[in-house]
Amino acid sequence: MSYLENRTQLVAVKGFTSAPISATSGVPQGSHLGPLFFVVFINDLPNRLSSQALLYADDLKIFTRVDDVSQCLALQKDLNVVVEWCSDNKMSLNVDKCCAVSFTAKKTKLTYTYNILDKPLCRKETIRDLGVLFDEQLTFRPHYDQIVKKGNRLLGFIMRTTKDFKKPKSTLCLFYSFVRSVLEYCCPIWSPFYRNHADNLERIQKRCLRYLSRKHNYGRALNNYGERLIKFDVMPLETRRKRYDLLYLHKILHFTVDAPGLLSAINVNIRHRSRNPNTFDIQVYRNNTSYYNPLVRMCRTYNELSRGGKDIDIFNSNFSQYKKAISNTLKAEVISP
Repeated sequence: MSYLENRTQLVAVKGFTSAPISATSGVPQGSHLGPLFFVVFINDLPNRLSSQALLYADDLKIFTRVDDVSQCLALQKDLNVVVEWCSDNKMSLNVDKCCAVSFTAKKTKLTYTYNILDKPLCRKETIRDLGVLFDEQLTFRPHYDQIVKKGNRLLGFIMRTTKDFKKPKSTLCLFYSFVRSVLEYCCPIWSPFYRNHADNLERIQKRCLRYLSRKHNYGRALNNYGERLIKFDVMPLETRRKRYDLLYLHKILHFTVDAPGLLSAINVNIRHRSRNPNTFDIQVYRNNTSYYNPLVRMCRTYNELSRGGKDIDIFNSNFSQYKKAISNTLKAEVISP
């Protein structure tokens, strides 16, 4: 029996079913083969483009450096190639869901009106990509504002619905699942470097621990945030972001993450001497955007730990041992800063 032919579908609601109809296109939803079929189907598209492209399922992003109009025209040519490919493969584009964005720190930027099927693409200052908000200058301020607002709203819901909970761990479990997960999602990409943004995120966890301290009559015994962290066995969010950075750096170095571009950008200090004890060489940067580049930040964080004489070996291929060493080291810093 063919996987793609002679298929029917129906709707079932509360024991009632509709009449079956024939499904003449697509593949079964929720199947294992469906995503594989689509990847094979669309995999040749980036090879036809002169610009760089990123694919995630049916989400295609085309990007290139633009300094003059000729590069804008080349990008428009690639858009035309995408339209042609879709036409040849009997696929339709939803132009209303497509947009253009320019990432630059320049005050005056080159703007060009791109189009698909003779319809101009809307230009946005902020876009959402896989749950993260990217603004034109890559400051991530819109993303910080969004997750802080959402985190406070979810924490308020938890505090209202856990008044009768007897154990702090039950409330913390909900906090980890619904709030902290939002505050840490993809944090190696957007980890804040300005103090006010980091404080706004940390303030949500402070509010949660203060609530637990008062509810369980620890108010006078736990006067500050540090004591509450130790009592409830919780790490600061800033420390946890540092942990995620170090774990992700290990995955890049050991090919757990397939990112050859990131790996080639890491410079290992092969002339390891007492005057330069850093494991990774980091060049001097002139602005905050470059200085706090995620990959640079990860290497700098590891250098700081290794210079402190910590027993951490990022070149150890055993990820579990490395993860345990990182967690123990950072937890010790919280207990005795």
